[in-house]
Amino acid sequence: MGQPQPLQVLRRFLSQAAVPHALLFTGIEGVGKRTTALRFAMALNCGAHGQTGSAEVLDLPAGPCGQCAVCRQIADGVHPDILHVAPRKGILRIDQIRQLLATLTMKPFSARRRVVIVADAHALNPEAGNALLKMLEEPPADTILILTARQRSDLLPTIVSRCRHLRFAPLGADILAGLLVQTRSMAPQRAATIAEAAGGSYTKALALADAQWSEQRDWVVGAIGLDRPRGVGAGATTLALAYAADLSQAKALIEPRLEILKTWIRDLCIWPYEPRHIINKDRADVLGAARAGLDDRRLLALWETVEKAHKDIVANGHLRLTLDVMALRMADLLTA
Repeated sequence: MGQPQPLQVLRRFLSQAAVPHALLFTGIEGVGKRTTALRFAMALNCGAHGQTGSAEVLDLPAGPCGQCAVCRQIADGVHPDILHVAPRKGILRIDQIRQLLATLTMKPFSARRRVVIVADAHALNPEAGNALLKMLEEPPADTILILTARQRSDLLPTIVSRCRHLRFAPLGADILAGLLVQTRSMAPQRAATIAEAAGGSYTKALALADAQWSEQRDWVVGAIGLDRPRGVGAGATTLALAYAADLSQAKALIEPRLEILKTWIRDLCIWPYEPRHIINKDRADVLGAARAGLDDRRLLALWETVEKAHKDIVANGHLRLTLDVMALRMADLLTA
């Protein structure tokens, strides 16, 4: 799974039969926190590995045995003693924690160890956070709580202090590329490019693959002229506004497209100095040609322009106006 340190710690817990009552898995989205939580629940309860769970089960390429009734139920999300709590509309609410507390007053239905997975615990509102803290202070018997979050600083310090913290690092590009080749039958070069752009997240890599990232990139970069030695050219204002209009048509793709722009500009910046570290390796020749007409000052201004637009859109700024201003500024920088 590409997470040797967390797995080593979890194996030690199992081998010593000393599993903490609460664990906190932190890391960016798509690095295996949920998958590891499910595998750990299986390792604690798998019917093929005795009565105490097995440390070795975490090492199996396909996870625990995967064949017994317990493993199948956990994998399918229907085991009555493996409980999942996730945000509703971006927030974990007090009624969800109260319902969980009520459930935990009852004995486990069949599991040796009941496991509660609280996803995105950083989304706890204050009331829910305080209720969860009380649960951590008085943990139910035979129950393991696993919280996932981006970083521990997003949680109440009192919650963090009552959990054993395991940090999940971003996945290596080679691991992501291998997963894309394996799960999506993707050509190795395309998989490598998408893996580099995914920033260590398998979830993001899958989203980029589903959004036809390479095709999106070629349009986003080419339509504004960042794939040529010198910018947009004649009719720059009209073309820039048309570019903004096209961007605004697919709202779900705006943020990924702005990320593509920033990644491309980043590659242009480092091309003369560290070309081996570019992300868009499959377009190295295009990057080299485009860089010839752009100096560092202009590239920095382009980056700042796209970054400002991205922040304004995330902050619910006026979408079309923001994109118009961004496109016009980019056209000006590319033709000046």
